Amino acid sequence: MFQKVLLIQLLLLHSATQSQPETSARCHEDAQMMCPVPNIESLDFFSITWHKLSETKKRLAVIKWKDNVTTLFKNMNRSLEQRFGEKYSLLMPRVTPEDQGTYECEITANLGGRNQNFLVQLTVQECSIHPETTTMTPESNVTQSIPLYSEEDVPAWCSGVGYVAVGLTKIALSLISVWVIEAVGKRSSR
Repeated sequence: MFQKVLLIQLLLLHSATQSQPETSARCHEDAQMMCPVPNIESLDFFSITWHKLSETKKRLAVIKWKDNVTTLFKNMNRSLEQRFGEKYSLLMPRVTPEDQGTYECEITANLGGRNQNFLVQLTVQECSIHPETTTMTPESNVTQSIPLYSEEDVPAWCSGVGYVAVGLTKIALSLISVWVIEAVGKRSSR
């Protein structure tokens, strides 16, 4: 009896410590998340559904395949629709950091089979905030990326001049306000 309990505890520990597969993508590139099942094409299943897990672990259905029909759910705020890729993978075009998170591949078995759920982590790199332009050099036919905006810091003297100008403007507006209030007060006392 003790050996059976120990074996069950070890199996539970093993399944709890298995790391989930991770998919990484750059911002605005397509991401393909594979359902980590060996030989998924040879499985006899009723349906396969991809969910996104919210921060509260609520399952939001993304896409489902059943009886050769694909159903797309509108639970995600995406301008481009996700679809099934090869081997029932989840293919998401032009991902952004908002798409990042944990996804679940749920395989619903036919009667008498065993359902399976697998988690996949999607990591999306931050989007670049500096637009770039591409130029071609005629001699070597090499493409170069040149930032449209300078990444240098603003010189300290420019910041100082800006603060002084704002300060002087505030003082001038305050003096004008005081003079207007005094003028209105003198008129009303007459």
